[in-house]
Amino acid sequence: MTDYIEKAKNIYKNQGPGMLAKKSLRFTRTKLLEVVAPALIHRGYKELWEEYSFVSNPIFQINSKDFEASKKATARKLTGKIKTANWLVPNFDHIKFGGIYTIFRFIEKMSIEGVTNRIIIYDKPSFDLSKLQAQIEENFPNLKNYEFIIFDHANQDVNELPECDIAICSFWVSAYILLKFNKTKRKYYFIQDYEPLFYAGGSTYALAESTYRFGFRAIVNTPGLLAAVNQRHGMEGISFIPAVDRKIYYPDPKKDNKRVRIFFYARPNNPRNAFNLGIDIIKQLIDKYGDKIEVITAGATWNESIYGLDKKITNLGLIKSLEEVGELYRHCDIGFVYMLSKHPSYQPFEFMASGMATVTNNNEDNLWMLKHEENCLLSEPSAAAMAEQVGRLIEDKDLRNKITKTAEKALSYTWLQQTDMIWNDIANN
Repeated sequence: MTDYIEKAKNIYKNQGPGMLAKKSLRFTRTKLLEVVAPALIHRGYKELWEEYSFVSNPIFQINSKDFEASKKATARKLTGKIKTANWLVPNFDHIKFGGIYTIFRFIEKMSIEGVTNRIIIYDKPSFDLSKLQAQIEENFPNLKNYEFIIFDHANQDVNELPECDIAICSFWVSAYILLKFNKTKRKYYFIQDYEPLFYAGGSTYALAESTYRFGFRAIVNTPGLLAAVNQRHGMEGISFIPAVDRKIYYPDPKKDNKRVRIFFYARPNNPRNAFNLGIDIIKQLIDKYGDKIEVITAGATWNESIYGLDKKITNLGLIKSLEEVGELYRHCDIGFVYMLSKHPSYQPFEFMASGMATVTNNNEDNLWMLKHEENCLLSEPSAAAMAEQVGRLIEDKDLRNKITKTAEKALSYTWLQQTDMIWNDIANN
């Protein structure tokens, strides 16, 4: 069998899975089992090996001594003002996208309060800092006293990081670094989603979930997510409500589309956004409403022709700036999005602020904000169920307008309020 596996591996390597499938048509059933099946097995083991290579990384090797040392370090009293903070942040492409933008809002707030912030990029030794200065000056003009530190966790000791008053981890991997970093008196976990659900239940899931039991105080994006980590893991902390930048996201009172314009947040590589269900919904809507609607997608690059949607939708892929996103949303009537983890994502907030009637899936962790038939329509995740709710908004303009107006009134939070609240919690506890 070893020879067959090697033969299959060579075919797979040289000709790829598509060509291998074509060649297999000329094989007898015996040859198919001998050559094709081992190749597919090899492909499956490749994924297993990649996960093994990841989870066996020394960064994840922790034991009872690490927990005892961490608990001892944070038992020390922090007297006087907070002067220094270490932020463990994953590498990023642009400061204005995703959760990194939110993190920098709080870094800027601490800077205003006189804290020196060390922004530690822990997962990319080759991270390019050259463009960041201009991005910070443009987007965070009040962020002054800070420095970037490139930390190679695979080749550097955690004790090489500078001592600080407080330390904050972000993405779950960084929690393992923070557990072993004890040159601080307080440890915080900046949580922006239930990250174990980014993975199938297995080894990586287990390592991610474990971080909520490390004993750090949580700073959590949304009350629903805080409730989830508290009820499931006993984690204590404080939550904030993400505000919407009303300079970017606001309605167009003159909007009058000839066709009902529908937007879908399409990210095929993020399972929590249920891309395949969204595509099924789009097809059902096109079949039922035809030229009465116009469908637009954005969020990531993908090929619509593979799904039989070539020339039937407008696929914008990954939009380069938030200003362009705001412009798009203002000119859409309905937005639908899936969120299958314990955070609603920013899209419903931004849809509502931009004058779009919003449809999303039922998710008990998000009901603190999303109210069916008040500020949005909620649906079971079935494509037919979701298409039904979108269809209600297509057919009933009065319902669309009612939900849109109610939703916009609910968005009364500001980033100034939220960052003040979090800072007061940190400074006074």
